[in-house]
Amino acid sequence: MWDTGVKDADGKNVVILLAKAGEYLTEEFWTCLDVFFMTETVECLPFGGGWAEQPYWIAQAISILKSERNILERKEIEDSKKNKK
Repeated sequence: MWDTGVKDADGKNVVILLAKAGEYLTEEFWTCLDVFFMTETVECLPFGGGWAEQPYWIAQAISILKSERNILERKEIEDSKKNKK
């Protein structure tokens, strides 16, 4: 099971069965993830110019995935600190 970290209307964690994860990981998700990793690896935006010249969906995807990565990194640091005590 995969705890998404998202709460439903009743305040319960939304959990996805791993067998059904493919239903949520769409072609659009993989495209966004590919753009994100290429942008991070090459350290430049996918299209010429600055952020204003990027298609909206690319700027939004990169922003969301960076936020999610930062959340995961903070959680790993907190967990690491707890385990050292």
